Amino acid sequence: MKKISIICLILASLLAACTPYMYGVPQENWDRMSEAERIEAIRVYEQEQRVRRQAAEEQARRQALERERERARLAALEQERQERIEAIHRGEGAFGELIRVRLQGGEIKIGDRHHHYEPLTFTIADGETRRIGVADRKGREVELTVTYAGGALTFEGLRFPYDRRWGKGELYTDTGTSGPLALRGVDVFIKVHDRSSRFEREVPRLVIIREEPPVVIRERERSTPPPTIIVEKERPKPPPVTPVPPPPVRQPATQSTAHPPRSVAVALLSGELKVQGKKQQVEPSTLRIAEGESRELTVKSGNETRTVSLRYLNGELFIDGTPGKGRNDIRLRFEKDWKTGKVYRFDLKGKVFLEKVEMKVTAGE
Repeated sequence: MKKISIICLILASLLAACTPYMYGVPQENWDRMSEAERIEAIRVYEQEQRVRRQAAEEQARRQALERERERARLAALEQERQERIEAIHRGEGAFGELIRVRLQGGEIKIGDRHHHYEPLTFTIADGETRRIGVADRKGREVELTVTYAGGALTFEGLRFPYDRRWGKGELYTDTGTSGPLALRGVDVFIKVHDRSSRFEREVPRLVIIREEPPVVIRERERSTPPPTIIVEKERPKPPPVTPVPPPPVRQPATQSTAHPPRSVAVALLSGELKVQGKKQQVEPSTLRIAEGESRELTVKSGNETRTVSLRYLNGELFIDGTPGKGRNDIRLRFEKDWKTGKVYRFDLKGKVFLEKVEMKVTAGE
């Protein structure tokens, strides 16, 4: 009986759905109504439709107002977050809220292959996300997203929780990631920073090193000349010679060959940095760099801070550049005077402009 009732209800609903209506009145009833009844039915129907439209418009207006309020709330939160981040970069944050990150060595994947890249240094504040543009020589460009939030530095699925050793600087060697850029063999150096300079607040960009294919020189095949036959005339036999004992042979003295050291100490003694149109003396700074290593020498002048890139390779010290890439790079070749320390004087016109630079290079091991 229950099933029969359900079936009847369904059939009634279907019949009602198929029944034509005129102004909300079934067609059968409409046909039996008088003219006055029809006018009244039309009036009631239009009034109901008007009330429904007004209710729908009022609901849409309230929803739009709520969405606008939510957008304003989120915009205010974002503005507050950005102001806090800028304050941290100005040096107004707590200890550990600003860190300096350096990526060097290893390779990064773009497209279908891995590439070497120039060392990259940037600062990032707590709660900030920095997007680093990466492009190869074919114009393919991707982004490396780095976030420092929740007490950890993260990028490419890799997470470095905050460590108190960051106060003096901590190096994570041979690091790899599992993200789309598939970094491998990268050295990550993290250190707590006090404030960011204008140079450090610029948008960071990772530069791919252009690797030229080796040039193969093939010599042309030379035709082998026919052998030359020399016929010698018979010469008279020389008279017998009495052998004379050879004089004693002196062994040549062993000369010590000077080889480039495995590491050198680089000391910035003095120089001038242009700040707001005025030249200021830089503070002395020193670092040690080993063979095949790339490091950055910090240059401070008052409240301004710059970094000069150094690379020591095959007995040559490259200053502010990549070996064999730019004309403005300073290249200092190994000299025997490095043993006691040699002072060089030059103007640096690469990434950092310094004048009247005095730099001392001393050999290590």
